Amino acid sequence: MFREVRTTDEKELFSVEDVAKKLGITARTLHYYEEVGLIVPSSRTAGGHRLYAQDVVEKLAYILRIKDSLGYSLQEIRNVLAAQETLDRLRESYQSGSETERQQIIDESIELMTTILQHIDEKLEKLSEMKTGLLERLDRVKKLRP
Repeated sequence: MFREVRTTDEKELFSVEDVAKKLGITARTLHYYEEVGLIVPSSRTAGGHRLYAQDVVEKLAYILRIKDSLGYSLQEIRNVLAAQETLDRLRESYQSGSETERQQIIDESIELMTTILQHIDEKLEKLSEMKTGLLERLDRVKKLRP
């Protein structure tokens, strides 16, 4: 579990080392994701060391899951994160919207989620094709056994 570094406004903040250890990555990887704009440290110590709130740690864990499970590129990860942020904004807008606005929000949400799912399906199809090819190759090699 995380070692709490500091609490600010009831928010726990964690060091680079704690986050890296928890998520099984290096500090350099964490810094790289910051450099490319995928995450932003929540705060810094007086000495300039980065500190991360739980929501940033959870976002980073999500990024790592889609990168590792689907092999997403950084641009694809950015696209998914942007879509998630848009869906969050739409959900907030839905509460205060008129009936007409709510219908538009629902339509936009459906379109956005459908696009994400299509992209995931494409990735899964490519993985399935790779698996099929490797299984066929394995069968051919096994047949060479005496």
